[in-house]
Amino acid sequence: MIPVHTNPEIEKKEIKVVELKSAAKEINEIHRHQFFECFVFLKGGGVHTIDFIDFPIQDNSIHIITPGQVHQVVRDANCHGFVFMFDLIHAGSNKIIEDFLIDHNCFAVTEIPPVYLFEDSFNEVMAHITKQCLEEFNSTNPLKNYLVTNQLCLLLLHCMQLSRKENLVQENKQLSTYTAFRRLLLSDFKQLKKVKDYAQKLTISEKQLNEISLQRSGETASGLIYKQTILEAKRLLNTGISAKEVAYELNFLDPAHFSKFFKSQTGMSPSEFKNIHD
Repeated sequence: MIPVHTNPEIEKKEIKVVELKSAAKEINEIHRHQFFECFVFLKGGGVHTIDFIDFPIQDNSIHIITPGQVHQVVRDANCHGFVFMFDLIHAGSNKIIEDFLIDHNCFAVTEIPPVYLFEDSFNEVMAHITKQCLEEFNSTNPLKNYLVTNQLCLLLLHCMQLSRKENLVQENKQLSTYTAFRRLLLSDFKQLKKVKDYAQKLTISEKQLNEISLQRSGETASGLIYKQTILEAKRLLNTGISAKEVAYELNFLDPAHFSKFFKSQTGMSPSEFKNIHD
């Protein structure tokens, strides 16, 4: 069973900062969170698996993990960095950062990669910010949560700037519609199963929605609906619950219908998937 991690500091609306020290090779258990994590790797080495996709841990990189994602960190002995644990509330009134984080939660890791790789020249900046944050977190300063929040927001802004340079984000009407679709899909995919349901909510035609989806992702709108459903099914199956429970959680008519759908999309039955990932 894959555990779901909670954190007392997060529940009290406080950011937590942990140093990932160089030591023996470290293999974390596969798990998921109810909060965001921002990994800052000053020295790389190892692999970070996020929603079943492997990302190498490289020097001067930042990895963003969102609530609900399944992930595992396997760090080599010399890997060194920090991890911030936080919630959306820490974006405060900074709407641009809040939207940036929400997009990571809505889009698949193959669409908006959760890894940001910086030039070597940025290492000093990252080292200074993370060291300062750890010192503040461990202090008795009553303003420490605000100070750490500001520094975390600075790191996220650097990620946003890097993504814009690489043309991963384009500000136009079509992207706005696609983003709205993906956000709606994240929140309502258990209830809304058809393209027409989303098109109606977005006040566009099914054809328009499919054209936008194809241009932005290479997938039809129905394909994205299926992918979101399969991703959540895999996440739930990895928590140890039965295929029958997953079927009802995802509002399928019956377990047989769910099993047939899962096999048509993945090439294996739910039980075969569970056996592979146990």
